[in-house]
Amino acid sequence: EKAHRGGIASHAMASMAEDEGEGKGPPRAIQDLLKEAGQERVVRFWGELSDGERRALCDQVESLKLGEVRGYLDAARERALRGEGQGAPEPVGADQVCSRSALSADKREEYVAEGLGLIAEGKVGVVLMAGGQGTRLGTKLPKGCVDLGLSDSRTLFRVQAERISRLQSLAASAKFGEGAEVRNPVMWYIMLSDAMRAHTERYFRENSYFGLNESQVRMFNQGKLPCVTEQGEVLLESRGKVAEAPDGNGGIYEALLVSGCLQSMRERGVEYVDCYCVDNLLAKIADPLLVGYCSKFGADLGCRTLAKSSPNERVGVFVKSGGGGVG
Repeated sequence: EKAHRGGIASHAMASMAEDEGEGKGPPRAIQDLLKEAGQERVVRFWGELSDGERRALCDQVESLKLGEVRGYLDAARERALRGEGQGAPEPVGADQVCSRSALSADKREEYVAEGLGLIAEGKVGVVLMAGGQGTRLGTKLPKGCVDLGLSDSRTLFRVQAERISRLQSLAASAKFGEGAEVRNPVMWYIMLSDAMRAHTERYFRENSYFGLNESQVRMFNQGKLPCVTEQGEVLLESRGKVAEAPDGNGGIYEALLVSGCLQSMRERGVEYVDCYCVDNLLAKIADPLLVGYCSKFGADLGCRTLAKSSPNERVGVFVKSGGGGVG
């Protein structure tokens, strides 16, 4: 794919020089790409742009997945027309839920021991989604860098790093004996947005990674998608720049792939991944009980949830979807 895109870029630049010399529009490769995606209006201000702005716009158009975006919109419309996903959700069956309180003490110990063993062996990694800005908290800092107002000026990143540090020490002691050194540090993969990346990296460096090894903390960027209208037309941020926005938590799968994090997991022997959001202060990161439970049952996916305090409590719940899955 990179070679293919590189070929387009080279062709685009060559065409640009030729077309501009003749006073024409955008390079042919760019025009074809936009036409195929139905987004020809992206270059409607071409005649008003400088050479530098034109090159920047061509580079951006080539990097965007305009065809995929059109496909997403068309597929969503088709599902809506067919009425998919509009049926009433159904309760999750009791056979799909395990209550912590219903487990015997022996069973809990069994699952925790299983989880701690996997953590000690380096088979459990942690993925943190931390691309958000603390705007609702009154700051432009990354959420993870916001002071929680505690006596020791802790932040979300610091609290979570300390939990990982403590967890891997407990796991090492449980597996190899009291006081044993950590042989396999828990890998911490942190997904960030472009805007939050530099500040977060600097914050971790300035705080010596809060006692963790630098090599066990890997940051990567979430993807971006062009902003579009309800009709699917790409929006412009300026005459020569397409408006873009982070692709959200759902983009984590592709981001893990293209960033090389999945390959890192394979190389390090990570078989289980705990995923959570940065603003969840009470998250039980890589909870040994959950890890051990999922391992024992061979579950592909396990989710933690709390029982509602009453039927009318306004919180999200897990339900069965029309396709038979749980979400």
